[in-house]
Formats: sequence, structure tokens, C-alpha cells
Amino acid sequence: MRHLYDARAASAPSVPPRTSREDPIDRVLIELVQPSDYVKWEYFSRQRLLATGIVGSRRALRMRVLDIGCGNGALSLTLSGGAGFDVVAMDVVEARVSLVRAKNASRKSAAATRLRIVRANAESLPFRDGCFDVVAATEVLEHLDQPARMLSEASRVLRPAGQFFMTTPNAQALPYRILRFLPDVAVSKLAASLTQQTLHPDLLHDHPAWGAASHPDRHRREGFTLRELEILGARAGLRMGVGYTYRIPLPDRVMQMTPKVLSRPLANLGTRPLPLGLQLYAEFTKT
Repeated sequence: MRHLYDARAASAPSVPPRTSREDPIDRVLIELVQPSDYVKWEYFSRQRLLATGIVGSRRALRMRVLDIGCGNGALSLTLSGGAGFDVVAMDVVEARVSLVRAKNASRKSAAATRLRIVRANAESLPFRDGCFDVVAATEVLEHLDQPARMLSEASRVLRPAGQFFMTTPNAQALPYRILRFLPDVAVSKLAASLTQQTLHPDLLHDHPAWGAASHPDRHRREGFTLRELEILGARAGLRMGVGYTYRIPLPDRVMQMTPKVLSRPLANLGTRPLPLGLQLYAEFTKT
């Protein structure tokens, strides 16, 4: 197998340097995220990366999308409001489900009716076989006790030739490689001082603020490799078509010092293929 970064980077989607005012995806996302500094622009860029990839996969006028681990609903609200897709947003945490419901209730009726929000477990999806055109899971896999089950469930609920989009931390990211040489005590101190935990903790080992080991937001592992994702997908009946590492390999609180005028360009640049980047982006097709 050729190295995935070298073989597929040319076909990987990327965020353009500037936003068209006519772009409904950007309009909805900017309204939801209200980006100003680097951390918010990075979050915006990641959600846009997924949204544009999913929109680019459109094969029919009406598309049904499942957003596993929807979080605060940025992707689900964008796809239903900015792209006109029928979306089911799900999360295992009731507080987030309630938050997305409240956001959706405040929208115009046409967009609101295209979004359904449910509480469910990613490892046991409460949907019938073959009922979605697209499944997405943004920063979910690393939180699961049995990540292979989520991919199997995603494959099960996808229609033939349906697509699965995902992001997850890159186990081979540059900071992880460096931190493996440090003792656990030093790593924990770095995590506490450098991690922007409210959006996406990305350092080795769980931050103690996440509480009990059973909490769904705790990282069960530090990340995955592209090869691991390809194998997990193949076992679930999913063929990886695009897979690459991305995101500038520095902690959020370091990048937070970026001047605001440079925040958006750097965040946009961070969605392009980057060796040893913090995150993995992958697209699969059901075989």
C-alpha cells in the first residue's frame, strides 16, 4: 500500500483562504461559531472541512446525514441550514442534546424541520439498516471503549455506496512523539497548562478535569494512525478513499498567541495535508 499522505493528498479537500459572502455554509458556520481568535477559527475551519466534504459528496437532491457525537451542533445545524440536507444529530450527553435542540428551535421553520436531535450511543446506533446517505463523526473515535463498533454501526446504517466522514487525533503527531519520551508527571503538567480542553484536548493522557474514567468526554486513547483507520474501516466494510494528517502541531494555548489578523489564514492553512499534524481526516465509502 502506498503511503496515504503521498498517495491521496492531492485529492484532499481544503478550505479556501477567503470566504464568499454568498457561501451559505460559511454564513451559517460563522453565525454559529462567531470566530475571532485562532482557537475559534481552527474550530470553524475543521467544521467547514467536514461540511464541504459532505456537500461535495451529494449524489441526490435530498440527502440524509447522521452526525454522530454532534457536540454543540455546528456541523448538523450547518448541513441542515446551509446545505438543505435532512440531518439526524445525536450525542450521548443529554446536556448537548438539549443545547442543540434549543438552537434548532430558534431557527426558521424550514431549516428547523430538516434537523432531528436524539440522544444515543455511537457504539449502538438506534437506526435501521441502510437509512443514511452520509455518516459523520468528528472527534468521536478516541472517546470510545470499542471504536471498531462505531465503524461497524456506521457501515450498517449507510446505504450501498454511502460515505463516512471522520476526524480524530493523529497518534503519530509531532507533539505525541516528543511527549512519549517524558515521564507521566511531566506530561500531565503540560496537558494542564497547554490544553484548550473546552474545545478539543489534544495532548497525551486525560486531563483530570474530565472527572471519572467513565465520563464520555475522556480520551480512551491518544489517537489513531491512518493505517489503523484503514484496517478498522475495511473490517467494517468501508473503503478509505481519502486519508491525511492535518492541523498545525502546536497546542491551542500556544497558537492562542497568534495575532488576530493571522488567526483565520493560519487556521485555514491548518486544514491542508500536513505531515505529523495533530489530526487525521478520512473519507470512506461503503463497499
